[in-house]
Amino acid sequence: MIPELIALLSAIVHLAFAQNYGYFRDELYFIACAHHLAWGYPDQPPLVALVALLSAPFHWSLLVLRAPSAIAAALDVLVVAALVRDLGGGRFARTLAALAVAMLPAYITLGSVLTTTSFEPLTWSLVALLALRALRAPTPAAGALLGAAVAFGTYGKYSMLLWAFALVLGIACSSQRAILRSRCALAAYAVATIALAPNLLWQAVHGWPFLEVIHADFIGRHPFNNGWQLEYHGFIANTLSFTLEQIAFTNPLLAPLWIVGIVSALRTSALRFFGIAALGTFVVAIALEAKGYYVIGANGILLALGAVAFERAAEPLRAARGAAIVALLASTALILPLAAPVLPVDELIAYSRVLHLTGQHGSSAQLIQPLFAEEFGWRRLASDVARIYNRIPAERRARTAIYADTYADAGAIDRYGPAFDLPPAIGSQNAYWLWGMHGYDMRRVLAVGASRERELFAAYAQCTPVGTTFDRYRAVVEGPTPIFLCSHPRLPRAALWRSLRWYGA
Repeated sequence: MIPELIALLSAIVHLAFAQNYGYFRDELYFIACAHHLAWGYPDQPPLVALVALLSAPFHWSLLVLRAPSAIAAALDVLVVAALVRDLGGGRFARTLAALAVAMLPAYITLGSVLTTTSFEPLTWSLVALLALRALRAPTPAAGALLGAAVAFGTYGKYSMLLWAFALVLGIACSSQRAILRSRCALAAYAVATIALAPNLLWQAVHGWPFLEVIHADFIGRHPFNNGWQLEYHGFIANTLSFTLEQIAFTNPLLAPLWIVGIVSALRTSALRFFGIAALGTFVVAIALEAKGYYVIGANGILLALGAVAFERAAEPLRAARGAAIVALLASTALILPLAAPVLPVDELIAYSRVLHLTGQHGSSAQLIQPLFAEEFGWRRLASDVARIYNRIPAERRARTAIYADTYADAGAIDRYGPAFDLPPAIGSQNAYWLWGMHGYDMRRVLAVGASRERELFAAYAQCTPVGTTFDRYRAVVEGPTPIFLCSHPRLPRAALWRSLRWYGA
């Protein structure tokens, strides 16, 4: 009953603070995608758009929008506890793993916001659990269930394919490799392939835009405005950052537990495939110079393995078990305000200053959590755009498109614009570009943002700065956003639109 109680408390905490700040930038995009349901999008599979649509009858309420993420976080606690039980862990191991997963800093954050990564911990853990059960009882039904779980996880985020490939590699390198040619495995392959066919067809028809998104994401890496940087272009620097992020995302106190999980799996014949899969996932991610959070789904599985190993090692030392729980609770209490929106924003800034994370050496204190910073300023952006848009003479205004060069800015205008009598935005990033120009002739645009400033200036003979929009809480991720009034296009309408397109995160 303890894991169930931990899961319930996890959901309650996430939901209790879900509305403390505003929409995360990606959530505005997901709402827009929910208005244009499809089997795929350039930068993501369709599940998150469908999840966002569930909040439409509730006027896109933050609480309802984020409830599925909170539920997924709670369910992951239960799945990891079930995995521990199947691994032979006792009551303490299940409790430790459940607490560790519920209190993992990255998982706390993912349960507090709707992102494509929010369902990754649950789906990766579920696939691991079903893979273990299929190995022990290899029936076509078990394989079909595993294939369905892989497909579901892939519809949430394509990184599931990395975990599925790693598991196959781990099994191929273990004594259980014969199962890969069994009817169980064939059922898994068939169900996953058939279920994913509509999305793969969508990507193929549109020229595999996701690959372009990944490439653009890699070349566009840059530090935050406070100088912090998480991803790098250089292989060595990015590898070091990737490794340190695995420790930071999982709480430094828990890092030894998931490392022990890898080692214990490698030393156990029946579980060696898990250790190989985990190492393979990390190695491939590092080789591809991936971002640290791309493999965050594996941590719950490794913590389950580590909890079982720790339970057995600490059997003679009962006090060590209690000390581990107390240390975990204390460290989580310290980290919690930086992982979930439990404090009012100004109190969070003050708390960050106490921790010497901001406001040092005479500099002004600011909101330094990038994800939280991306939850402010969106209504103000729409208001500032409306103020400038309404200054345009009426006869010209009707023919002037509102163009945003990022999906976040376009999503903000679409979400808040109707309150200011703004028309829908057009955008050139990812799915917004596919949705087109809404009938505008593109001879005059009110352009928001500087991400495509060079392309904008090349496309129009005249681009006049007419204002900016800025929110001080967003300072760590973005300074003042410029707004231009552009006219006299240099290119025909279709060619102009092609020149503005960009796929990337």
